[in-house]
Amino acid sequence: MSGSASQKLSFQAMIFTIVLFSLYVVAASFTNSAAIFTDLLATSFDLTALTACWLVLRLSSRANPGRFAYGLGKLENLAEMMIAVLQTILVIIASTRAVALVLDPQPVEGAGAGLVVAALAVAGNAYFNRKALRLARETKSPVLEAQARVHLVSATASLSVFIGTMITSTFHTIEWIAYLDPLASFVVISFMVYNIWAMLSNSVGSLLDQAIGEAGQLRILRVLTKHFNDFDELGDIRTRQLGGKMMVELHLGFENDWSVEQARQAVGRLTKAVKKEFTDAGDEVDVAVVLLPAGPADETAYA
Repeated sequence: MSGSASQKLSFQAMIFTIVLFSLYVVAASFTNSAAIFTDLLATSFDLTALTACWLVLRLSSRANPGRFAYGLGKLENLAEMMIAVLQTILVIIASTRAVALVLDPQPVEGAGAGLVVAALAVAGNAYFNRKALRLARETKSPVLEAQARVHLVSATASLSVFIGTMITSTFHTIEWIAYLDPLASFVVISFMVYNIWAMLSNSVGSLLDQAIGEAGQLRILRVLTKHFNDFDELGDIRTRQLGGKMMVELHLGFENDWSVEQARQAVGRLTKAVKKEFTDAGDEVDVAVVLLPAGPADETAYA
């Protein structure tokens, strides 16, 4: 799937969230529901997150490959981290409001408009989650994975708000029912906390150049085993994840009596085999082979 399709999806989701946020502002002004207020804050987070997703995808598509030879994968992870920090602030604000209503519960009033907006939020976010998830699988983009997660969390949170507000509005004469409103707010907050943890764990790991998973390591070892006769010495096997791309660096030594052409052919066979293993698993990988020197000479890299 082309990058333009990803940008188009992010732009559509951003416009939908702008409209949804405006409706939530109107709905929240007519009700004292903590759950709807919390969903308003969550929607403001969604708007910021989706805007960041769109901007990152737009910048990535326009990046100068000569200046950014390895792409802008780190930018996606950095955007994820900043979004998580913003959501932490919103969690503190929403928690303060919910705790205040637990200490002094109030019957929910004027929540009709909020119910309509919450239902719209559930339907819209479920739709965009499905589309973003499909694109994320095809493009291996962390930013699209984050976007799909944002939509999923938002749809689930809005559904809990809809159910909770419907109950509190219908049975508002029952005294203990008033506690369901801040309870629904805490449900939304718990989803927001989960989203923060998922984003931070993913972005921090990628920013620290973490190695690829065990499955990827096994693919590399399987290729090296099959091509055991193509090299004489195995040094380091270095791997890293950069955004949605994986990178593999093999340090290999060859027979002293081999010509440069023989070494180049062996490097070509190994590089092609490693790429095929990852491609068959649906992953994108760049492979480099570094020649181990016979003496103190500097290492020379073959791409």
